[in-house]
Amino acid sequence: MEQGTKYLILGITLGVIVIGIFIGSYINNKNITANTIRNLERQLEEQGQLTEEQERQLEELAKVECKDVQIPYDAQEAYTEQEPYSKEVCENINLLYKLDKGSCIQYKDNLIFEDEPAKYSCTITNLGDSAGTFSVKIGFTVGGQKLLNSQNKYIYPSSSHTFYAEEMAKIENCWCYEENIPTKQECETITEYKTVTKYRTITKYRTETVCE
Repeated sequence: MEQGTKYLILGITLGVIVIGIFIGSYINNKNITANTIRNLERQLEEQGQLTEEQERQLEELAKVECKDVQIPYDAQEAYTEQEPYSKEVCENINLLYKLDKGSCIQYKDNLIFEDEPAKYSCTITNLGDSAGTFSVKIGFTVGGQKLLNSQNKYIYPSSSHTFYAEEMAKIENCWCYEENIPTKQECETITEYKTVTKYRTITKYRTETVCE
């Protein structure tokens, strides 16, 4: 077989393969433009490799019209919300009470009878609805110095207790003041908010090429 004939057969074979590739590509993707097909047709005609059947197929493909369309699809979208929740808040508060101070009784230096000490008293009344231990500092000023001692008592609601102090000396002043007031815990439920992430389905669109 002559060398030129071999090249001619080879060229025709390649042309058929190229057309087959384009046709297969159209079938799979439907995205070959008419200009691309016409350019291929012109090249094959110039090379003398285009048969009538191939030309007919190419002309049919060249009539294909393609356009971009919007295709809807479902997608998940994240968003946040303020979600309420209950929270218990507690605090310690002092019990209600009343402090009543007595009168100072001065020391008595008796010549015949036994000496009488200086006396002082104060009373705490628990006005609250809970019991607790109340503490006071009670005493006297003697010679410019405070002589005080701590006393405490567990007092029930609506009850009272009197604290006493004595001193065998001449006093200048009397003292009684609260050293410690018991507390009780009070709680209340409040509403607070926290940020939570949720998801919802929305419609989105993607572009696809459709050929007819």
